[in-house]
Amino acid sequence: MDVNAHTTNGTNRQAEQLQKQSPEMSCKYFSFFGLCLFLPTQRRCSLGHVSSLHSSDTTSLPGFENLTMGYNKYLRPYFGGEPVQIAMSLDIASISSISESNMDYTATISLRQRWTDPRLVFHGNRSFTLDARLAELLWVPDTYIVESKRSFLHDVTVGNRLIRLFSNGTILYALRITTTVACNMDLSKYPMDTQTCRLQLESWGYDENDVTFTWLRGNDSVHGMEQLRLSQYTVERYYTLVSKSQQETGSYPRLILQFELRRNVLYFILETYVPSTLLVMLSWVSFWITLDSVPARTCIGASK
Repeated sequence: MDVNAHTTNGTNRQAEQLQKQSPEMSCKYFSFFGLCLFLPTQRRCSLGHVSSLHSSDTTSLPGFENLTMGYNKYLRPYFGGEPVQIAMSLDIASISSISESNMDYTATISLRQRWTDPRLVFHGNRSFTLDARLAELLWVPDTYIVESKRSFLHDVTVGNRLIRLFSNGTILYALRITTTVACNMDLSKYPMDTQTCRLQLESWGYDENDVTFTWLRGNDSVHGMEQLRLSQYTVERYYTLVSKSQQETGSYPRLILQFELRRNVLYFILETYVPSTLLVMLSWVSFWITLDSVPARTCIGASK
């Protein structure tokens, strides 16, 4: 009887403990079950949010469904095959701030680059001017200005860039740039000297196995040089060259615009020689003043 009573008392105590713990256990089970339901839903929401962002980042070009589907902007056209041919032209808006002390000049130019990307071929016989911000979705050449000290891209009212896409995959990419370029000058014949300066365009990372540079129409690829009016110089002549830059990392294509600036002697005659001559002649006036006119001689001497 004692054994049975002891067993019965132990069973009753376990039942009481279970009754006390049952609310707590049910709460824990409910919380765990709710968490299991919430996590997959949250994951599905987050994945849907990411996928929507991804789809917005890789939006195809307007008007051409799926044109950029699978397009990799980090790979050049004809990747692993023939080099891409980049044809360039220039519009020279102005050449200013020609400095003999700094040995440089400042120019504002419009740089136009053309190349063909077969991944962007579409049906039709038309060309479309696209929003310049779409340049972030396309492969573009890594052209830079050799010996440039400082440059900037104009951005008023928006970034001065242009993208035009042709049906055969040809892309026209234009930029408006102001740059200060070094120009080594020989001043031994100053002020009757003629200086030769260059504007050089080169590929930064792609060597001649990846890209080739050409002028679109030879010397006719450069416009605006004949209309330049400079205060101290006259543009004698200009011509275009195609060259290569041999460096440690490879051989890189380079285009050169070379122009000659002849200094205007008349400008320096009027600005320098004539004022200096008048000052010297004014100093001679003291020789015609009598010795008794001390105040007058003093004023002339002080002015000198």
